[in-house]
Amino acid sequence: MLNLRAITPDDCAETDRRGALFRRATSPSPSGTALRALLRLYRRYFALPLETEVALNWTPRPSYAYCTYHAADLARRLGISRISVIEFGVAGGNGLLFLRDFAARVGQAMNVEVEVYGFDTGAGLPAVSATEDLPYWFRPFQYRMDQNALQTRLHPAKLVLGNVADTVSEFFTRYDPAPVGAIFNDLDLYTSTTDSLKLFDQDALHFLPRLFMYFDDVIGTELEMYSECNGQLLAIKEFNRRQHAVYLGLNQNLLARNDVNYRYQIYYAHFRAHPLYRQYIGGEDQKGIEDALRLPRP
Repeated sequence: MLNLRAITPDDCAETDRRGALFRRATSPSPSGTALRALLRLYRRYFALPLETEVALNWTPRPSYAYCTYHAADLARRLGISRISVIEFGVAGGNGLLFLRDFAARVGQAMNVEVEVYGFDTGAGLPAVSATEDLPYWFRPFQYRMDQNALQTRLHPAKLVLGNVADTVSEFFTRYDPAPVGAIFNDLDLYTSTTDSLKLFDQDALHFLPRLFMYFDDVIGTELEMYSECNGQLLAIKEFNRRQHAVYLGLNQNLLARNDVNYRYQIYYAHFRAHPLYRQYIGGEDQKGIEDALRLPRP
């Protein structure tokens, strides 16, 4: 459930001010190119601030870093001190280990604790029977996990083992996680993705009012031929059609950035009836916009 703490208008001001610099660094303009070159030189000798690495996609898993960092930032703005992030489809465990390490960095940099959970069968893909599951590309037992090897390295992240159709319904009562702020979905199959989205049938207070989501299997190649008639794209489409409490939409803010190769894989989940959905988070960002719109003094 939500864990609220007192928050002042200045809590996010430092991050907001530095955010303006980082936005310039991502610009394709000559000044942006020059700034990135300077930052690369600096990076050879010194550690960059976390938000710089995220903004410039300089982490080993930029899509995971983007969602986790910005989920924590949203939590800060809402006065929430703990969140959870979930990976559906752990496979070998590399993504989950990255999240574990990155969560610790987020906690230090932003004073927001991040819990990490990974859902997987532990035995690879389940049965691939439906045409929508792309049986021409996926087979049962692909992407198996070495459970013992992963468990020895995973703490404090947690594995949730079993078929996702069974594990999502008991997740909140069994693990009592902090509000979920980001979800990384790499379940491959239409059926499993559909089952994972049933997590959103639970009380909205188990989530932030807006979630950052990454779907791995929505682009692919000419071999997979992903479409809204199969796989994760079909699962998303049907989810939005069958209910109206939560809307999953492709992000719009990253689409114009050619330097972001995951820009078509980031979706935002809107819990429109969430009690915190309308809470103002504009802070210094809106102040900067207002200042830019004012007439200059004569």
